[in-house]
Amino acid sequence: MDVAALPKDVRDYVRSLEKQTRDASQRIHTLEIRNRESAELIQSLESRFTALEEQYRLLLLHRFARKSEKSQDIEAQGLLFEEPSSPQDGKTAEEEEQTVGSFSRKKRGRKPLDDSLPREEVILDIPEEDKSCACGEKLTRIGEEVSERLEVIQPRMWVKRIIRPKYACRACEGSGDEEKSAVRIAPAPESIIPKSIASPGLLSFIITNKFVDHLPYYRQEGRFERIGVHISRQNMSNWQQAAYEKIRPLVELLKHHIRTGPVINMDETPVQVLGEEGRKDTQKSYMWLARGGPPDKPALLYSYRETRGSGHIKEILSGYSGYLQTDGYGAYETALKENPDIIHVGCMAHARRKFDEAAKVSQKAASAAEALKHIRG
Repeated sequence: MDVAALPKDVRDYVRSLEKQTRDASQRIHTLEIRNRESAELIQSLESRFTALEEQYRLLLLHRFARKSEKSQDIEAQGLLFEEPSSPQDGKTAEEEEQTVGSFSRKKRGRKPLDDSLPREEVILDIPEEDKSCACGEKLTRIGEEVSERLEVIQPRMWVKRIIRPKYACRACEGSGDEEKSAVRIAPAPESIIPKSIASPGLLSFIITNKFVDHLPYYRQEGRFERIGVHISRQNMSNWQQAAYEKIRPLVELLKHHIRTGPVINMDETPVQVLGEEGRKDTQKSYMWLARGGPPDKPALLYSYRETRGSGHIKEILSGYSGYLQTDGYGAYETALKENPDIIHVGCMAHARRKFDEAAKVSQKAASAAEALKHIRG
């Protein structure tokens, strides 16, 4: 239609309608943009709310729930790297499985004491006068009741006196055989710590209590005092250091043994050392752990360091070729950049833990459960 041919008032009205149409289109476009922005904002807030809600559930889970990550499927599957377990694993001391017919049931009662333990028999018999019946006949032994109690003897300590007789010639006072000493005596036995009262057995006892049973030296000092032996904690600490210096070559052999296997597992954990020279008591130190060696002869190495730097990783792995399994700590990647012979692999336990947490708190628990299923498979 030719608008110019229309009357003026009609032309003005048409132009007004066209302007209103353009303005309406512009407003619609603006509203569409705002609508998209609002939808994006709502989606962002919903995502944030979901994340905060899952974090809240996770905090509640860590604070109040059990820490175990086991599930029924895992218990049925068994451990991937199963180790020999004691007969009581998985059962209480009062339960034992008993097969009856075609099914098993739990038999009540205390587990018997190990047959390998030495036994001392104590017979509690009735008096001789009670072994006769009123009818005049002598009673016959028809059986017995046996019960067992576990006894313990405190660590037995004694003093080993080493006596070395001296010999000398009263006639010539040694001049008759000048190639030998005038006074002859057997050589002193070798000692880990010379001129010390510490025997190998005592050192093993003290160090095992300290590092295996986690019994500090001040507690060991008190325990020795109770049985009349006076050994200060400072002496025990000095003996520990002296013993370590003697076995230092074995530590290097242990490192070499760990590097001979196809896989090394490494981790580091913070420790707090009090009274360390040049360091505050609040500063963190680290205990580095490496496990490796041939599969049939694995070995563990504990190595104390003041820091968590990658240099300690290079030191432990020097000359190694194979797989290194660790957590996600970045220093391992830094240490391995210059060593293409080592393949860095992740820890499945750390990866699984996140899926386990997601399965317990996430709104998309099914996806996490599917991942756990693949891990178990």
